[in-house]
Amino acid sequence: MKHPDTQVTDIATFMAGLSAHHDPDGLTWYRGHSSHTYRLVPSIARNPDHLAGEITTIKVFKQQARPLLTSIPSTDWEWIFLMQHHRAPTRLLDWSENPLAALYFALSDPTGQHEADDAIVWLLDPVGLNRHAGHKHAFAKALLAFDIDEQLDAYIPQNINPNVVKLEPVAGIGPQNSHRMAAQAGTFTVIHAETIPIDEVDGGQHVWRMVIPAAVKANLRRELGILRVGDLTFFPDLDRVAGIVRELL
Repeated sequence: MKHPDTQVTDIATFMAGLSAHHDPDGLTWYRGHSSHTYRLVPSIARNPDHLAGEITTIKVFKQQARPLLTSIPSTDWEWIFLMQHHRAPTRLLDWSENPLAALYFALSDPTGQHEADDAIVWLLDPVGLNRHAGHKHAFAKALLAFDIDEQLDAYIPQNINPNVVKLEPVAGIGPQNSHRMAAQAGTFTVIHAETIPIDEVDGGQHVWRMVIPAAVKANLRRELGILRVGDLTFFPDLDRVAGIVRELL
């Protein structure tokens, strides 16, 4: 890991952990996991058999989604981002530029399945990850952008041939073309032919963790509530507004 683990017990220690490794000249992305057992692997790659069927899933999604769309995506990446937005399996892994978004998702466990597990907020140095993959820019905070930088087109599923080349995972910014994407300050990493977790790339030198013990989850949720950080913050839609109204009764 780039830095040792930091333990979070409340909002104050969360802020202290963020400050401890803050690089004013760099960039940091964040991702929350409700359980420490989860790895930094995109949904399509958590089962090798699923990755083998990726092209088929994209074809079926395009076929079935078209009658439901008012605007048809015009590029391969637009289709993949639409799939990601609606929770279809893709090779993208969501990150955020907002640490509170990652903390919110780390504490989100609607079924209670992982309530007894320690949660994790992962932190990523996206520029360092891209430099390791061979992408270097004169501007220190430059990042790859989907549908703008042609280097990312090599990661489009139809373009991947593992017998020819295997590329390292990279970080990229996508279009914030929905209220949800903007609210979550969404960014992404993307894998190529190999399913290596982001926490194993370059020996894990581009990530570090903040650990949230199971015993303090309830208190941290309460503190986020005091800060008015909740469902509507990151899912700005009428269903969440209705949920807030129900909680008033």
